[in-house]
Amino acid sequence: MKKYVYSTFLFFILTALTGIWMRSYQLSPMTWIDYDHILHAHSHVALLGWIFIGVFIIFLTLSWKKIEARKQASIILLALFTSSLLMFFAFLHQGYGLFSIALSTIHIFVEYWAGIFIVKHLKKQRMPKSAKWFIIGGVIALFISSIGPYALAIISATGGKDLVWYDMSVYFYLHFQYNGWLTLMLIGLFIAILAERKIDMNESLLRNAFWTYFIAIFPGYFLSALWADLGLTVQVIATIGIIGQWIGVVLVILAFKDAFKQARTEFSGLTWWMLLLTFALLLTKSTMELGMIHPGLAELVNTTRSVIIGYLHLTLLGFISIFILVQYQMQGITKVNRYYTYSFTIFFSGFLLNELLLFLDALGQWTSLFTILYFNEGLLLASILLGTGVVMLTFTVSPHDQSKTDHRFIGR
Repeated sequence: MKKYVYSTFLFFILTALTGIWMRSYQLSPMTWIDYDHILHAHSHVALLGWIFIGVFIIFLTLSWKKIEARKQASIILLALFTSSLLMFFAFLHQGYGLFSIALSTIHIFVEYWAGIFIVKHLKKQRMPKSAKWFIIGGVIALFISSIGPYALAIISATGGKDLVWYDMSVYFYLHFQYNGWLTLMLIGLFIAILAERKIDMNESLLRNAFWTYFIAIFPGYFLSALWADLGLTVQVIATIGIIGQWIGVVLVILAFKDAFKQARTEFSGLTWWMLLLTFALLLTKSTMELGMIHPGLAELVNTTRSVIIGYLHLTLLGFISIFILVQYQMQGITKVNRYYTYSFTIFFSGFLLNELLLFLDALGQWTSLFTILYFNEGLLLASILLGTGVVMLTFTVSPHDQSKTDHRFIGR
């Protein structure tokens, strides 16, 4: 499985490199490639390469000893890797075209395969019920998210790319991916890892948190559609959903209160701090969404590109990616040492600079009080720091195959 761990970092590097490429494009446009082609390649390799395969590897590492269909797991990983890599180059070459759409569709069906594999083998795993609920809820959200791409195909085929439904389908997919599948799955895996280490959690609170959050993500989708002015009823539904999601996140954090204390002695200092950072980012993201309840602020946010990009990076590059890196550490997939600290510090410095510039730029646009000098140059510097950090983190992969190691005793 070790080679596939490296494949996730390969996709992370490709994500970073295309990020640097896009920032360079703003300073010196290139005529030989379309900016949108780079953007589509960047977003797809991040979400479906680095993040999806990373999450699947964490599940496999955690469950490997009780998985009998190991050959099938390896084939799924190979299919995910191959389709993600080919899709990356297809999007670079043609943007949304025949080959990229075909490969995206293939990837969706491999995702179904992976999701069914996860649920099937979950029955044999000894883990808290709350962990299983979060993981199954995540897989359900994964399946639901695929309605978005199917709707996009139909809308595009009927010439409706300029209609409001096109963008709503994109947001439907993204919402059920990062607010549904990834958030639920990673929290479920985290619960299972803590349980394996015999770290205490409030199980009843976690169950309440799951149902509160899971139910809320359905009406919560409409928060992403408030810009479409769908009326007061939809606004009320969105408000109920986003408040429910926020309460669910708070309940999750409260349920881990004792676990955070125990984790300080169970894991390395860096892992513990990164763990706190992960949940701080999750709470920040959820609180920002809570602010979108105000119609005026929602309209302002949805018409400001810097905020949208900043939010997506906060969610996917911040909360989701750092949560994956933390669980890699907790599972012994990566080594935690001084070199890792330097690598992550460079990565996180780039992340902070990126977020600071994007949100300050938005504030400047809203207030008309200031503009940021060398804004694009600053974003390019942030991308270079991020890319450097990602490349350095690649060299922290453990030399041992953790699917064959009792990782309960790693990192103490």
